[in-house]
Amino acid sequence: MQYNYDFEIASWMVMTVILLHFMFIRQFPSSKARIFGGLLLACMAESVFNILSCVGLANTALVPDWGNEMLAFAFFAFEGLTSYLIFRYFMEVCELGREGTQIVRWIGGLPYALFSVLLIATPFIGFFYYFENGIYYQGFGAAFGYFYVGFYFFLDGVLLFARRSVVDLRTKIIMIMYAAVAIGMIVIQYHVRGLLLTSVSNALIVLMIYLSMQNPREMIDSASGIGNESAFQMQLAHVLSRKDAVHVITVRFAKTERIHAALGIGSSNELLRQVGLFLLHLCGTSHVFRIENDTFSVLVPAPAGREVQEKIRERFRQDWRVQENRVMLYMDMVIQHYPEDFGTVPDFFGMKQFLFEQAQTKGSSAVVEMDEALAKQYSRRTKVEAAMLGAIRDRNFKVFYQPIYSMREKRIVSLEALVRLNDAELGFIPPDEFIALAERDGNIVHIGEQVLEEACRFLAKHVLSNASLGIRTIQVNVSMVQCLRQSLTETILPVLERYHIPPSMITLEITENVAVSTPELLQRHMGELAERGITFAMDDYGSGNANCSCLIQFPFKEIKIDKEIVWASFENPTARMVLENEIRIIHGLGLPLVVEGIETAEQSAAMEQLGVEYIQGYYYGRPMSETECLRHIRQCNVVPENYAR
Repeated sequence: MQYNYDFEIASWMVMTVILLHFMFIRQFPSSKARIFGGLLLACMAESVFNILSCVGLANTALVPDWGNEMLAFAFFAFEGLTSYLIFRYFMEVCELGREGTQIVRWIGGLPYALFSVLLIATPFIGFFYYFENGIYYQGFGAAFGYFYVGFYFFLDGVLLFARRSVVDLRTKIIMIMYAAVAIGMIVIQYHVRGLLLTSVSNALIVLMIYLSMQNPREMIDSASGIGNESAFQMQLAHVLSRKDAVHVITVRFAKTERIHAALGIGSSNELLRQVGLFLLHLCGTSHVFRIENDTFSVLVPAPAGREVQEKIRERFRQDWRVQENRVMLYMDMVIQHYPEDFGTVPDFFGMKQFLFEQAQTKGSSAVVEMDEALAKQYSRRTKVEAAMLGAIRDRNFKVFYQPIYSMREKRIVSLEALVRLNDAELGFIPPDEFIALAERDGNIVHIGEQVLEEACRFLAKHVLSNASLGIRTIQVNVSMVQCLRQSLTETILPVLERYHIPPSMITLEITENVAVSTPELLQRHMGELAERGITFAMDDYGSGNANCSCLIQFPFKEIKIDKEIVWASFENPTARMVLENEIRIIHGLGLPLVVEGIETAEQSAAMEQLGVEYIQGYYYGRPMSETECLRHIRQCNVVPENYAR
């Protein structure tokens, strides 16, 4: 028979180009990439042996019978392997769990095992083919080959349908086109035996898979030469799907800005490359990743986790050489265990951040490993976060009001609006707990907006029409996150307008840390709002890094001294001198002064003796609900009970 090799040769050339590109364009060594590499080689080998077998059969005078039998055997072997590897690739794409992977691999492996047994027996029983007088004949079981390929088409389709929610559209299109072309090639070749089309469908699926694979450059960190965060998330998701027990060791370097400034970008990158190479040598290419600028993560099989931790710690106790420089890298290390500690990729990242926060409290070069106690803390935090997000969504935050007492007028003249959160499951959640989380995630903006609106509603309902209450202002806290927003003014003014609140009745409290951190933007916000009549108070003065220059630089109209300084002044003579000095300076600047944390009559008298104008503390009233606060004001300010409501 005369064979036409044109399509087979063209397909082989296409796959050769893909192979060269695959080899020289660095691929991240994922399981999908490894299976694809095996599939590509199997398809090329199948094509080569198909051509050689046909050439041998056409030239029986030159090729001995045993040679043609070996070529035919090799062709069938790679043909069976190709269908199985395509199935294995789609298994990886479908991201089956460990149990699912084992079951499906067992189901998919049975036909390949049967095919292999029948192929090995073929030279003896003539199942797929046999030779007679040097002539090739199809065996009595040749139709099994079509059934074999069709079964894998069916199995691939079932997989894609069952996992359609996680498989992208490109992969579905690849499978459909491959099946259609493969079936078409089989039909054509069945009727035109001399036309070799076996490799056309293989070349098509190899090309489509390769074009759909992620760009390897997107998976490699250019500075250190190892996998980046995208590669890490992909590999971690693969580990989770297989439920392999692993330790995830993450190291974060401290004082990296100083290293960059001292060594320059080039030397800093060389240092990162050295760290990456050390970790690669220790753990292997597919287990080491640079997930942030100064952070590396390592995936280690659980039995080797402890040994790898110790080797990393030992190496970082030594210097690193960069050109002529010796550099000591200080790092914090956190260790998480799968499946004990986390179950999803987002869980891992949330827990990692929590552990590094714990490491920061332990000083330099801390090592924090997830344990039962930390797991309880983390569980508590996630529940608080969920409660906070639910309260933001459902507007379930409550605003309490704490009185501010005028020592000169002997009455309550102002209130501070304080946010409170009660959860059905967790009960009362302290403000320090949920506010810190809200500031970290930016949700403090939504909380601040709700507090301002509730304070304006309170003023409109109870204060504007009742001058006898004597409440002149309500103080509302503004966080650093809010001050960093360009639209702060546009966020505040419409709320006041909606409730018809005079701007002079709102005082925005800003901590001194905010003033230090965002001076230019804060000056702009304060200038815009001050023009409308809103005043500003510096809250917690003396608790941060600010000094009197902040009082000069920003248009504050009131200063609130932090309660920790006040409390210390009653026990420590030095603290007393500091407090008295601060009070004199603030008075010298002509600014009203509020002292927080006053809880006894003795403390109140001491502050009055120092000339403090306003007092805030439990002695004059705890934070109270709206109803309780109104009752307290009436009693303290001697307001008639029948005032208009």
